[in-house]
Amino acid sequence: MRIKHGGKLSKAYFKSYMKLIMNTRDCSLEESSSITLERIFVEEKDETDVEVYQNYLKAFEELRDINTD
Repeated sequence: MRIKHGGKLSKAYFKSYMKLIMNTRDCSLEESSSITLERIFVEEKDETDVEVYQNYLKAFEELRDINTD
């Protein structure tokens, strides 16, 4: 997935993105997380940075906390 240089990907972006994957593929949060990691951080590794990765981690943690309640 190509990432535009318009700004940093936010925690809200990652939460929405992972929810979309879970809904369209009918998969778990863990599967959605793997897909997200592959598409954004492996395919575009030269265009992502630490702040974007931290936003991804925060989004994953929040979704995990919601799913375990």
